[in-house]
Amino acid sequence: MWISKLVLNPASRAVRKDLANPYEMHRTLCRAVSTALKEGRERLLWRLEPTRPHERPVILVQTLTEPDWQALEPGYAEAFPPRLFEPALRAGQVLTFRLRANPSKRLRATKKRVALRTRSEKVDWLNRRLKSGGFLLLETKEGPLVDILQDTFLEAYRKKQEESGPQEGHQVRIQAVLFQGRLEVVNPALARTTLERGIGPGKALGLGLLSLCP
Repeated sequence: MWISKLVLNPASRAVRKDLANPYEMHRTLCRAVSTALKEGRERLLWRLEPTRPHERPVILVQTLTEPDWQALEPGYAEAFPPRLFEPALRAGQVLTFRLRANPSKRLRATKKRVALRTRSEKVDWLNRRLKSGGFLLLETKEGPLVDILQDTFLEAYRKKQEESGPQEGHQVRIQAVLFQGRLEVVNPALARTTLERGIGPGKALGLGLLSLCP
């Protein structure tokens, strides 16, 4: 896997357009691995990192193949050299994680996905997803070792290009929760797969990227 850091240029009209619509941001980032995507060898995940108001926006991108950020239009971003990421995961390893995700559930009656409301519901959702992905969310007597750094809703417009006629699309509103905490690796092989695939829905909106550090 490869990890890239992009510092966006807020003076760029294209950047402002993409920041206003996560689907467009995803489409722009995919240019760097377009060939691998067409060949089915790629799974691009990304996350808009939290920054202070006076700081330039920062995007963290994870790809399965080495990206070519020269595919972005000139002046779009400062792209740091991609870093090869080959985690040597082992059972019992304790790590700090960060994940921006959509904790939600699907209603049986309508099959519609709805956001979870309470902190307890959101942490329980996270715990289940980590367990099924080869990890264990660590706990103390006071509760799970996880903080919610951000809890907001994303709005995006997804275009659908018909074979003939004008573009059509629909508006999407989805909850985005930024978790940060401590976890333990239980199943290294499954955990590696989870890192590659991401966690939860909304990956084209910049959700699902699980980042780990000691």
